[in-house]
Amino acid sequence: MRYLSVLLLPALLLFHSPARAVMDISREIIAPSHVVPGQPITVAVTFWTDSWFNPPPQWPDFAVQNGVLLNTSLPNQLLTRQKNGISWSGIRFERQVMTLDQSTLLLPAVDLTLTSAGQPPVTVHLDALEQPVAWPPDVEQPDRFLPARHLTLSQTITQFHAGNDKTLRAGDAIERVVTLQAEDVFPAQIPQILYAIPGDGSQWLVPENSFLKDGRGGIHSVIRVERLRYLPSDAGTLTLPPVKLRWWDTDHQQWQLATLPGQTLKVDSARAAGKESVLEGRHDGEKWQIALIVLTLILLTAAGWFARRQVRQTLVWLLRRWLRFWSPVSLPELASTNRRKK
Repeated sequence: MRYLSVLLLPALLLFHSPARAVMDISREIIAPSHVVPGQPITVAVTFWTDSWFNPPPQWPDFAVQNGVLLNTSLPNQLLTRQKNGISWSGIRFERQVMTLDQSTLLLPAVDLTLTSAGQPPVTVHLDALEQPVAWPPDVEQPDRFLPARHLTLSQTITQFHAGNDKTLRAGDAIERVVTLQAEDVFPAQIPQILYAIPGDGSQWLVPENSFLKDGRGGIHSVIRVERLRYLPSDAGTLTLPPVKLRWWDTDHQQWQLATLPGQTLKVDSARAAGKESVLEGRHDGEKWQIALIVLTLILLTAAGWFARRQVRQTLVWLLRRWLRFWSPVSLPELASTNRRKK
């Protein structure tokens, strides 16, 4: 019995001792070999534990030098791994970082403290991370520099005619719509694509931006739609210039040129002016108002004829009340006129 107690004592101590979960954290920059200004890259932070997270981890607070931490929503990932015979479960957070000029993106070293319910805090040291950012060769216009992936351009040209002859004439309108779709780019980075033609009237509309999301809820690509309306005022020829957009392909690390063909349109003279009554807008609402007023007067006249006796009595009663109101009222004498002398 004594030997049995000696053997069971370590097992009981191990059973009653509190479990200590092991936690770890890692950080990395996911980027190609060459990063250019304006190109978003990913910073991944992964929390690891051999137990469970309580409470769930959040994105840690650390500094970003020579760059901007973006607020784009990237979905979290659940991971598993085997290390030293222990099964680890992890949560991976991802955020995008962008550098706006040629420099070195720096994530300084930091000490992060991990906490879990019923466990002592654990401090993990993260080393500094660097990522050089440089302009590609042959940059012509840095303010119009556009890094992207899978960029495509498309356009539609629509004519709006004032008449039914389907002929483009002075005074009509031509709307040109250009649609740009690309990945790894933001609407603010896309330069203006359509410009007015010198000497012709035009109307530039506010661009429309939208996002396409993937199945996990992340942003897959951005769509930008620009509209420009040309308003020719004279007869002649209207030439819509071709569109050329030079952009940097971050996948293949080379320049690409996206183009759209132009179009030449013949503009005939303006349509002949018609009669003033034809050009004037029709006021159908005024006719209905006049008809309603006439109908109301007819109904009032008919009602007054059938109720003429009651109307006459009412008028007589009102007249009497009016006269009675203004007729003088005699007051009783305050003192007697016949007094006896005592």
